[in-house]
Amino acid sequence: MRVTYLDRFDARPGRILQWTPTEIASGSTYPVPPISNQYLHLTGSRGDTTWLAATFDIRGAVDEEALGSSFETWAARHDALSCSFSEVEGLNQPATLFVDVADVSSLRLREVAVVDAPTPELVRGLLGERLDRCCNPFAFPAYFLGAISREDQSTVICGFDHSICDGWSMSIAIAEINALYRQYTQVGASPPTPDPLPEPGSFLNYCFRESATPDPEPDDPRIAGWRSFLRECGGDTPHFPLDLRLPTGEIPTQGTDTRLLLDAEEADRFDQNSSDHRHSSFSSILASVGLATTRLTGTADTRLLFPVHTRREPRHNHTFGWLVANAPITVTSSDDVHSTAQSVNDALRKAILLSSLSSRQVLRSMGSEMSPTRRDIFSVSYADYRIMPGGSRTTGTGALPTNPQQLSRISRADDVQFWFTRTHKGLAVRTRFPAPAAATVHKYLDVVVEGLRECSPPV
Repeated sequence: MRVTYLDRFDARPGRILQWTPTEIASGSTYPVPPISNQYLHLTGSRGDTTWLAATFDIRGAVDEEALGSSFETWAARHDALSCSFSEVEGLNQPATLFVDVADVSSLRLREVAVVDAPTPELVRGLLGERLDRCCNPFAFPAYFLGAISREDQSTVICGFDHSICDGWSMSIAIAEINALYRQYTQVGASPPTPDPLPEPGSFLNYCFRESATPDPEPDDPRIAGWRSFLRECGGDTPHFPLDLRLPTGEIPTQGTDTRLLLDAEEADRFDQNSSDHRHSSFSSILASVGLATTRLTGTADTRLLFPVHTRREPRHNHTFGWLVANAPITVTSSDDVHSTAQSVNDALRKAILLSSLSSRQVLRSMGSEMSPTRRDIFSVSYADYRIMPGGSRTTGTGALPTNPQQLSRISRADDVQFWFTRTHKGLAVRTRFPAPAAATVHKYLDVVVEGLRECSPPV
């Protein structure tokens, strides 16, 4: 899986196809508020679409009937795709959100758009316009299903508002749609029988369980841990440790950076060397981030958040939705990568315990102690796509998606986020940052790479 942005998508010209549901019953308002991530996402980005998309390639021109049937079968599998959101007016709370669930028991899709895009720039522009318009969480459907058809090789693309998906879900989407398309294009396999896909698990049931979790008691040690961390951040969320030189309140256009840090052989040595020193690869990555701060600023501590997937039960291994929590960590630099990573190991265990509290629970417990100064936060994530649905190998068997990519929208940013990804091709990173701070962020990344290479010495 190559994790990148729409502006870096290698969009060969072709015919853009799109499918959307026909008229279906609107269903009813779900009797539970959104989960914590959805609530913060929806109330914090009014009027600014935030979508995730994924693509994979197929041989030859699109078999439109087969792909339409694949999308139809797949969209009916996952209850997250029946969701949109509404705001209830007239209550004594701002932004009282509820989940609306459409009745998709007899979902039918129709092809609604076919347009020729003769240049890569036009492909990206048309896809961006459709993703922005279709991935609207306050309308159903909150997703885009389509393709770029070409005679030699076509590209399937699906996009979703972030409120109904996460990065793991992108792997689920392309693995399952690819499997269905292979079934539907085989002679006599329409519809494919039996269903070749695993049980998906219910995202709505997951939402029910989170909403039913009571707030912790004031003396809960997890609250104490979060409060200590946020107080160390000055009653604020963690921010990038170098000066981004942004005027207060300014949220400039987002800058992007994607780069391969270690090739396959180097990344294997990196993993093995981390294991030999009794710490995880993610600990080595966080240690390299912390050492970059120390080497550039002299500050020993680097505070950040990192996402933790909450697919703790097998029933959610193939659930499409947003199953992620946030964890706080302070990386304290030591003499080198390995000694720093060993202390990070202990900090990670404590951080993951704190992630069992939702963001809304933490914010409610902090009350007026919190005074955020930026919209965004400093975060570092790590995803090993080799263990996700579909894996990360793209050659050798037609059963896995070919050339899988995950795309994100270009928007605005006032802080920095790093997404480290491990595939069979190596270790890569995608970075989001305020565009005026590009030189500062690139300098920081260069020092992070120095730390990673210390943990991947040449043979």
